[in-house]
Amino acid sequence: MGVLVAGYGVSHTAMMIRKYRPEDSGHQTVHRAFGRLREELDRLAPDLIVVISSEHLNSFGYEAFPQICVGIGESCTGWGDAGVASARVSLAGGFAAQLLEDGLDAGFDLAFSANPRIDHAFMAPLTLLRPEMDIPVVPVFQNASTEPLPPLRRSADLGELIRDVVARRPGAERVVLLGTGGLSHWVGTPQMGAVNTDFDGRFLECVRGGDLDAIVAMKTAYIVAEAGNGAPEIRNWVTVMAAQPSRGTVLAYEPVPDWATGIALARLYPELEP
Repeated sequence: MGVLVAGYGVSHTAMMIRKYRPEDSGHQTVHRAFGRLREELDRLAPDLIVVISSEHLNSFGYEAFPQICVGIGESCTGWGDAGVASARVSLAGGFAAQLLEDGLDAGFDLAFSANPRIDHAFMAPLTLLRPEMDIPVVPVFQNASTEPLPPLRRSADLGELIRDVVARRPGAERVVLLGTGGLSHWVGTPQMGAVNTDFDGRFLECVRGGDLDAIVAMKTAYIVAEAGNGAPEIRNWVTVMAAQPSRGTVLAYEPVPDWATGIALARLYPELEP
């Protein structure tokens, strides 16, 4: 059987790369935290990373917009959008195929995209965590921007499905889950640049306490009103948390106005250092 060795949640704004200023202490804090996770990945030596993220009308349009889509095939390529360089990333095709098949048995009609293009939601964190792009990934797209949005309970169900797929994998395949997005931010609105530290703080307290139920109980309308139209991306953290409910460790939180986002990184499990 496979082994779920770690789960992480990180923000994914491309401004972490495009507008990084090393002389800014907040910027440094964020990049140091990414460096810490990069070192952890070296020690964990996973066979693959399942990256649960969202996209920004680059890979999908209104003619066909999936709620959940799995990237299959041999490789994917970054769009090179928002100031994040494009790169070729190998895919863990066997895991992706089993996720699709087991998903059907579990009542998930998952969409799929062969050799997909992925935008900065995937590429910005991967660039900071694994610039070598030497670990195969399974990109899982979740709709976090285009109404109607599924309730967060569905994102938790997806995490439980991924956990079960890991358990059924052959051999001792080592799997890391990475959920990217959030926290509070407004995109393309007059409030762009604002950060709601109160909402972010409440969310991160739930992460620290492993209180998944409190997060899942949040309604999309409440999240958008409190924390912006980009905040529903926290559903990607929910998926990772649901795969192995545990107390999390917040490694960094910085409200960065010039990145227009409340930036957070957390180890969702294991609770202690590996």
